[in-house]
Amino acid sequence: MKKYFIIMVCIIALFTAGCSAGAPAASDPPAPEPAEQGYAPAPPEILSGLINDEYDGLVFTVEVLERNAILPGMSFTATVLVENTGDKTLNYIQGSGSYETPEAVFLFSNTLQTVYPKDQLGLATMDFVAKELKPGESLLFKLPVMAIQPNPDFDLYTFELFNDTVFIADVDWTELQDRFPDLVAAAPGSYTVIAYFLYNISEEFDGGMTNIFDGPTGYAEASCTVTIS
Repeated sequence: MKKYFIIMVCIIALFTAGCSAGAPAASDPPAPEPAEQGYAPAPPEILSGLINDEYDGLVFTVEVLERNAILPGMSFTATVLVENTGDKTLNYIQGSGSYETPEAVFLFSNTLQTVYPKDQLGLATMDFVAKELKPGESLLFKLPVMAIQPNPDFDLYTFELFNDTVFIADVDWTELQDRFPDLVAAAPGSYTVIAYFLYNISEEFDGGMTNIFDGPTGYAEASCTVTIS
C-alpha cells in the first residue's frame, strides 16, 4: 500500500510539472504574430553547394502585379523575369519536355503557401530536357501563390484535386477550407516571397565544354513584398 501511494504521488507531481511548464509565465515573451505562425518549410536544400550570383550578367526579378486587393485565403500570381544581359550562355534544367515552367525556376516562402505550376501537374512526358539561355535572351514565368499559411500536406491536396481536374489555386477559399479544414488563411500584413533560378555557365574548360545536362553550379535570388489586406 505504501509503495502504491508513492507511485501515485510521483504521477501527480509529474502531471503538475507538465502543466506548469506549458503555462506562460508573466515574464514570457509575447506570442508571435499570426503571420509568423504555422508550418514553416526549411530553405531549399537544393541550394546547398551552389554559388549565389555566380554569373554577373543575369538580371532576375520577381513581382506581384495584382490590381485588386489580396485577401486572406486568395490566390495570386508572382511574375518572374530572367534576363541574360551578359556575354555567356546559361544552361538550366527544364525537366519534362511537357513542362512550360522549368524546374530551375521556383518560389519559396516561410509564411505563404507556394503552389506547383499547373503545367507540372498531371501526366508528363518521360523525357529529360535541359535548355539554354543565350546572351540577349529572356524568360518570363507566372507562378501561383496562395494567401494561406504553409501546410505540410498542401502538395498532397494539390494533386488530390488535380486528379479531379481541379487546380487548387482556382478554388474559392471557403470551398477549399471546407474540404481541407486544416488549411489556415494568412492574417492581414506584409509577407515575403522569394524566387530562385538555378543554372550553370556554358564555358570552355580543359577537355571540352560545360555539358548542358550538368547540374546547376549557381543560382539567382530575388524577393518581393506582398500585402495581404
